[in-house]
Amino acid sequence: MGRPSMTRFVFHVDRNSVPDEADKDIHVWLYGPSPPYEHVGTVGARAYDAATRLLLQPSRAAMDLLSIAMAVTAADTFILRADEPDGWRRTFEMHLPLSDPAPWLSLKSHLEATLRFLSSDIWHFEFTGGGMDPPSMGEIKSRNRVVNLAKADCVSLFSGGLDSAIGALDLIAQGKRPLLVSHASKGDAHKQNVVAGLLPSACERMSVNTYPTWAGADDDSQRTRSFQFLALGALAAEAVARYRKLAKADLFVCENGLIALNPPLTPRRMGSHSTRTAHPHFIGCVQALFDGVGIPVALSNPYRHRTKGEMAVPHSAKGNFSQFATETVSCGKWKRRNQQCGRCVPCLIRRASLHAAAVPDCTDYQYPDLQAVMSDEVGRDDLIAVQAALIRGGDVERHVMNAGPLPTDLKDRQAYIDVAKRGMAELRGYLASEGFNV
Repeated sequence: MGRPSMTRFVFHVDRNSVPDEADKDIHVWLYGPSPPYEHVGTVGARAYDAATRLLLQPSRAAMDLLSIAMAVTAADTFILRADEPDGWRRTFEMHLPLSDPAPWLSLKSHLEATLRFLSSDIWHFEFTGGGMDPPSMGEIKSRNRVVNLAKADCVSLFSGGLDSAIGALDLIAQGKRPLLVSHASKGDAHKQNVVAGLLPSACERMSVNTYPTWAGADDDSQRTRSFQFLALGALAAEAVARYRKLAKADLFVCENGLIALNPPLTPRRMGSHSTRTAHPHFIGCVQALFDGVGIPVALSNPYRHRTKGEMAVPHSAKGNFSQFATETVSCGKWKRRNQQCGRCVPCLIRRASLHAAAVPDCTDYQYPDLQAVMSDEVGRDDLIAVQAALIRGGDVERHVMNAGPLPTDLKDRQAYIDVAKRGMAELRGYLASEGFNV
């Protein structure tokens, strides 16, 4: 197996600096509205627009974090994993101008390691000055449609999934007023709007679609999507902190403990096949970036020690919760048919959680009959992996450790191991109820 090739990206914030002829590098117009040439990509125009609608001028640090996240999103999208020798790991050389590169220079290695943990790719950054500055107060004051910071005291990422929806329900029940930040990629916005409309009280929202554009390849693995999501959340949370005069504003990532850890179900699913969006190591690494550049945001996952079923149980007696849950989306493949498949790992965990909480699952799954799925040699891979993991049993702690480093605090570490065990028990109980040998 050969070594992955290095792809060099050069990012521009000035339209006039973009070369009009193609060369060996990939050039991207950062925050540009559309590609000026066929060989050039763009990303981030709508993210910049969102930065002008938060009433307050973002800091240079928050704006530079957004620029880094947009650049990472473009690289992740424009280079196909399938073209690499191992079919997965890519190597990027990122030449990126920042508004204030100084605080990021000492964090460069930490940033590269954080992204490598998230995407399994190898990242190299070169930062220079001359990047995109925060929008001016004149530009901000010219906006008619803005986020009303007076109606928010924290920020919560809102994907339209069951976990983030329960997170919003619980924050409202606690008397908090979350600003819900959504990454509204194609097909997601409608579902997010529907779920938000079912919340018991209206929340301020910031919804952004930042999908990169160019004439070349389009890789849909999107492993770095969560980094972009967190950068948008940090932009909003910084505004809340400054408006409320808080030392730090809370930025909540609501994800059940089993999915957050995502221990590999089989040896084949090690590393690149296990997502790390809400893994505690990744969350801790991103918090260190916030702290290192002075972004006043406290990042946390309040459900890190709870299973998806345990998240649903407090709401199970509510008459409308089944309908509420049905409108949420857990499936990563649903946009292909605008329907949740019912047989991927996220769908199986969703179905198991509603079963554990005794909540009627009225979701219109593409494959509702799991016994029939077992007859589909192409589509049964995830189901077989879950069944095999349950039959095999084994050392859950070892599997959890294989997914990434855990906190050094022994009590916290044990709580992660325990939530993985309980999450797998929910899957066992559900599949047994469906007639599977587990």
